[in-house]
Amino acid sequence: MWNKLPKHQKDNYRKLITNFASLSEAFAQKADSNDKIAPIINSKFQETAFQRSFNAQVEDISNSSYDASVISEDNTKYLVGIKSFGVNSGDQKVAQFKSNSVEWTNDFDQMRRNAKGKKDKEEVDSVNNSLYLKMARTIANLRNKRILSSKAQIRGFKANNDDTEDVYHVLMPSKKGDNPKIYVGETSYSEIDINNLNILGATSVRNPENFIFSDGKHRYKYTAADSQLYMSFDNKNIIVDSWDVKYIDDAFRVFENLSDIIEKSTSVKKYESYEWPIIVQPFSGFNAFYGNTKMAKKDGYREYRICKFRDKYKNIVDNKVVFENVVNDLKIILLNSWKTTEEKFDMVKVREKLMSDVSQLKNNDLAEDVCSMVYRPTSELYIPIANSREFHNAHPDFFGKNVGTFKEGTNKLALPKEKRIFTLRLLPSGDEIKSYINQDNGKAIQSIDNQEILGEWILRKVFQLKEREPLTKQRLDELGISGLRLSKIDDRLIGLEFI
Repeated sequence: MWNKLPKHQKDNYRKLITNFASLSEAFAQKADSNDKIAPIINSKFQETAFQRSFNAQVEDISNSSYDASVISEDNTKYLVGIKSFGVNSGDQKVAQFKSNSVEWTNDFDQMRRNAKGKKDKEEVDSVNNSLYLKMARTIANLRNKRILSSKAQIRGFKANNDDTEDVYHVLMPSKKGDNPKIYVGETSYSEIDINNLNILGATSVRNPENFIFSDGKHRYKYTAADSQLYMSFDNKNIIVDSWDVKYIDDAFRVFENLSDIIEKSTSVKKYESYEWPIIVQPFSGFNAFYGNTKMAKKDGYREYRICKFRDKYKNIVDNKVVFENVVNDLKIILLNSWKTTEEKFDMVKVREKLMSDVSQLKNNDLAEDVCSMVYRPTSELYIPIANSREFHNAHPDFFGKNVGTFKEGTNKLALPKEKRIFTLRLLPSGDEIKSYINQDNGKAIQSIDNQEILGEWILRKVFQLKEREPLTKQRLDELGISGLRLSKIDDRLIGLEFI
């Protein structure tokens, strides 16, 4: 990436970083005034300087694994992780799995029991190799899901997988005592290659639950006590540029004179925004597809569909007993009323049994017909608004003038559908889709058209779910997603991001 960025932008970035670093002596506590201190890099300043210099899009405003995205001179979009650490530093933290590590306690306990009494690392590695491999696969899978979810949010639903490249951009100051320099480093920001894992063993005999592994591209270290994954950046071998730093003779004078050059700050437009946790609902919201079929009941339509299905396949399938079980389960699912949550879970059990029987018949057309009768579309969903009635009462114009108003004495929205339409902008990708407020108490955000597109993006990409796999609290924890934020960007333009 670095070699594809415009020179004038890199020069401006270098100027911002080295000018900041030139003040390092103001922050240093020196025992010996003759020591050459290490240049100081402030990570937040580094990120904003990168974004300003390269017109980069900010990507770390929600739960993204990336800090910025930037377009190079050859029109490649790079998703960038930005880091800073000393050029002689060791492994760097890249992920943490606190919420997941509780499930791994038994494996860590077993590692310690296996290592008890062992004299050297080779013995520890030998007895724990299979456990290390199991844990490495689990950690890699979680790490990859987070990366893929972040990519999906940045790419949106319009981009192809090949439209972006991922990279770590690193600034590495020289060590204390050396001539002050800042080294620019770059290395791949990639998913862990689960099929190419190589266990390098425990970090020490004393801590057998901490182990190292490689995937052929990077070396990783997991530490159980803090549930953290570290990566070796191979610091001195990833250097693509270096900058000399010259310290200001009297850095404190700069701060003393700042008041003379401070100008009146310009006002910044503030977005009206609200955020709330995602409460996983088993048969609605993001799991709307998991609920009861929407097949019409009027005029005995469901009975008609079951009879038509039976007549179509009764002379085709070989296993008559299993086929009759399928027909009976269709009757149970389609002709009963499943209203309460408990009843709906009972329906799911019957549906799972039904699909198990269907798989035994080995007839694709039959399977498709059954799915069309007992399932909703696999990507059907709505984005839930928490405490929707209270929200709309407090902010009736958030989605547009009077969109959040109700017919007097009812839970029905006052405006017709065509007057409840707004543009939903997916952040941080910038993709937009026409949407509207719907359902009782205005609890749902739904897309006007292309419901499959929005559902595919959220369910398959952001939440990394397979078809007909329900969203769970565990999956949200794995991805580091706990809520969503809506921001009013303009009249009838609302931003959505997962946080």
